[in-house]
Amino acid sequence: MTGPTPAPRFARLPWNRHLDAAHRIQAIYQPRHDHYPPHDHDFIEVVLVVGGTALHRTPAGDRPIGRGDAFLLRPGAWHGYERCRSLAIYNCCFAVTTLGRELDWTRDDPALHRLLWTLPLTPSNHGMVALALDNDSVEEASFLLDRLCRLHGRDDVAYRADSIGILCQILGVLARSLPVDTDTPRGPDRLKPIHAARKLIDGNLSHDWTLQELANRTGLAPSSLVRRFHAIAGLPPMAYLTKCRLDAAARLLTDTREPIGVIGNRVGWPDANYFTRRFKKHFGVTPTEYRASYGGRPRDERT
Repeated sequence: MTGPTPAPRFARLPWNRHLDAAHRIQAIYQPRHDHYPPHDHDFIEVVLVVGGTALHRTPAGDRPIGRGDAFLLRPGAWHGYERCRSLAIYNCCFAVTTLGRELDWTRDDPALHRLLWTLPLTPSNHGMVALALDNDSVEEASFLLDRLCRLHGRDDVAYRADSIGILCQILGVLARSLPVDTDTPRGPDRLKPIHAARKLIDGNLSHDWTLQELANRTGLAPSSLVRRFHAIAGLPPMAYLTKCRLDAAARLLTDTREPIGVIGNRVGWPDANYFTRRFKKHFGVTPTEYRASYGGRPRDERT
């Protein structure tokens, strides 16, 4: 495995490039996956390798992958495949709205919370969780992914419960393959104020949040909030706020034609110059350059 890899220039895969717009949870099986250049997406992706080999490119470095390797990627996390040799994988993708709505309960489950909400947001993981599944787990996950594949093309409303249930089981298999957690504070009483702080931030990015206000709203001292939030979410609360604002701004830049200043204001940075500086520091390009590279058309107009 090599060291950290600089982010390449690549195109973002929008929802309707990889999934049917009507199907917000979908799985596909690719028995002979070809070389694919680095890319990111605006949805959450689960990858399970069931055969063959490849070189997997990620911000953490390039590493060989084979049967049993699995990955969960949050929106904005990039990866790519090279040197594919009979690579067989399942892709399972679902919308961010599913995570925040049907799967919101996972915040209160220790293992699923780590898989979906904590580990991907840890800076060293770059939005991705890498797992190694044993053979029994590969077989179980493959069976579930096959079931989800067979729902493709059926009425999304009629089979919504089926899709959500199967997705939850797939995520459960992945969560059971996580390494043992020895660092996260235990107990609902310790988790509840952190969940409350995250919901406050997620629900109102444009608010001028301060650490003191978040502490007051959650009933914790600022130092205690920072310590617990970092242990559970992988980032201090104000760094988490910044990351959420940047992710939201990136989605708005690629999904809408709204002016840069309007987008900055919507995510909580009404000063357009300040917004541009923060965005460029994180992404390496200005909002205008990012939009030019990744599209800027509404999702339903993309091809």
